[in-house]
Formats: sequence, C-alpha cells, structure tokens
Amino acid sequence: MYGLIALAVVLIAWAAVSARAARYSVTLPIALLLAGLLVAGGDDPMVEVDVSSAAVQHVLQLTLALILFTDATEISLRRLWSAGHLPLRLLLVAFPLTVLAGLVAGLALFPQANVWVIAMVAAALTATDASLATMLVRDERIPHDLRTAVTVESGLNDGLAAPLVVFFAAAAAAAGTERGPGSVLGHTVVELLIALVAGVAAGGGAGLLLRWARRRGWSAAKAERLAYLAVGVLVFETTHVLHGNGIVAAFVAGLAVRAVDRDLPERHLQTSHDVVALLAAGVWFAFGSLIPHTLADLVNWRVLLYAVLSLTAVRMLPVALSLVGLRRYPREVWLLSWLGPRGLPSVIFALIGVQQLTGASAQLAISLIMATVLLSVLAHGLSAIPIADSWSVAPAPARPPHT
Repeated sequence: MYGLIALAVVLIAWAAVSARAARYSVTLPIALLLAGLLVAGGDDPMVEVDVSSAAVQHVLQLTLALILFTDATEISLRRLWSAGHLPLRLLLVAFPLTVLAGLVAGLALFPQANVWVIAMVAAALTATDASLATMLVRDERIPHDLRTAVTVESGLNDGLAAPLVVFFAAAAAAAGTERGPGSVLGHTVVELLIALVAGVAAGGGAGLLLRWARRRGWSAAKAERLAYLAVGVLVFETTHVLHGNGIVAAFVAGLAVRAVDRDLPERHLQTSHDVVALLAAGVWFAFGSLIPHTLADLVNWRVLLYAVLSLTAVRMLPVALSLVGLRRYPREVWLLSWLGPRGLPSVIFALIGVQQLTGASAQLAISLIMATVLLSVLAHGLSAIPIADSWSVAPAPARPPHT
C-alpha cells in the first residue's frame, strides 16, 4: 500500500516538472529509478518492495504481456515494408548475431558459469526499449527511416526474445537434475504451441469482431479502447490457466489483431498505452529499489565489463554486419548501432527468469542484466539531446535506388 502511495506521489511530481526535465535529458525512467532508490532502497527503506512475491511476479508477467501485445498491434505489415530493408535486417540478421555475441562475451568473462544462464542473459539483453530514447526517436532532425527502424525493431525483438528466455531459463533450472535439455525443450515447445493457438484464436477472433462492429457503426471508440486492453489481459490469463506461456501468447495475439484489422486506428490503443505506462512506472520504481545491490555488483570488473560490452560491441558489431550492402552513411550505422537501449523488457525478463534459478546462477543473471540496464538508462537517456543536437539539419544527399 505504501509503495503505491509513494509511486503516485512521484508520478504527480514528475508531471509537474517533466517538460523542464526533458531539457536536461532527464527521462521518466531516470526519475523513477532515483525515487525507488531514495524511498525503497538500502538496508532500512521507508517503503518495502518485495519483487519475489507471487502477486508481484504475476503483475510483472502481465506487464510484459501487455507491453508485447501493445507493441505488436502497432506494427503493421504496411509499416514494416514502408521502412525498407532496415527493420528486417535488424530483426533477421542483427538479432540472432547479438544473442550469439552476448553468449560468447559472457562465456569468455564467466567461463565457470552455466552456459544456459549466460544464454538466458544474452537473450534477455537482446530486447531493446525505444522508450528510453524517445527524444531521439521523435526528433525530426533524425532521418525518418532510421527512427521507424528503431521503433519497429523495439516493437518486435522483445517478442522474439521471449521464447528464447523461456527456454534458456528452463534449461538452466533443469541443469543438475534428471531433466535433460530434450525434456526441457519438449515442455517449452508445448507451452509455446499453447501460446500460439491461444494468441491466434483470441487476438484474431477479437480483432475480427471489433473490426466488424466498427465498420457497421455498432461500437464506440471509448469502448473499443477498453476492449483492446481486455484482449491482452484475456489472452494472458487464459493461456496461464491452460499452462501455456501467456507472455508469448500476448505477443502473438497482438500480431493477430493487426493482421485481421490492418486499419486499426491508433487512438483505439491509447488506453492500452496508458495502462502499460502506469505498470511500467511501477517496474522502474521497483528496479530503483534494487540499485544499491546493482551498484555493489558493478564493483566486480567482470560484471561491469560485460555491461559495457553489451551496450557497445555486442550490439554494434551485429548491427553493422546486418547493414552491409545497404550503403548507409557511417553516422547512420553508428546511430542504429547505439540505439539499442536495454530497458523494461530486460528488467522483467530478469525478475521473472531468476525465479526459476537458485544460488550463484540467479545472482549472476540478475547482476548482469540489472547492471546493463542501469548503465543503459543513464547512457541512452543522457545522450539523447547531445546526439540530436549534433545531427546535421541539412538534408542528406540522394541515395542510390534500392538501398
């Protein structure tokens, strides 16, 4: 109860100073992290935040499910193709290479660690969060196709990372038990199949119904805004009851909604965005309470080095390789490489995934993910305005066709 009171006070205070704070590249996640640190962090906090409780874990999973659902409903095939080759290169080439690079870097720095734990960390940190770079994504000085590519990538790669995190976390938890990778894979595949069926059925069915009602003037926009939020909650909870993966199901449902309703008005998703923003604020606040522990982990040079590598070489080299042949300007390649902030999805992956782990494995996973996200929030948030200011406002030379 006191945690919700503190969060509400912080959000009201932020609203009062948000425009002025934006001039100094201070974002809402940064403000919430500081608030969580001051109010709920340390050995004797004013407010207790227990992220390990069953209720909090369920809310965390629902939050990620709604994030994935909302992101997926926004990415239409029309928008994907209009963005050219960039999003497809980032998703189909850079994404798997980034997972692989994160795995290699982790095994090099932590050779004694369980390979499945490092793989889970690598997959969780491949998910990007464009909201941490909102100032850049909305800045019209940055070329439109670059901003669109970052938005599309961020909207889809967390959904691609989800099944990988689920499998790697389950395999890590099964290590040392009688269950082998084959058994874990089989169980995970069943969960994902249930998620696929539930997501397509709920998302596609609801999308068709609401499109039919809208075209006949039977539905009101305000009611539809609530309905789309309800679809995300419905598919998550139903899949959970069916022992499937509700997070993946929500992502599939969002894709299904958009597939059957390509002309879905963006304003009809506003309630979903608002609820997600509120839930996300709670997660950032809870993350802030863990900062003292995260800062202690940064003293470990291996953890710090992995976090730095994850934000630089592990992200930048795969992106640069994925853009070979597209004749992009070097500064554009650099910008796309840098704009891979690790944020809310990675935090939730960490808080959910480590519940399946124990001892040193759980400690290592949460240390690496939390340290990387903390550095990303600061680095990407504070660098947004300087990068935008340094970008030339002059139009770029005409490109050769088919680039």
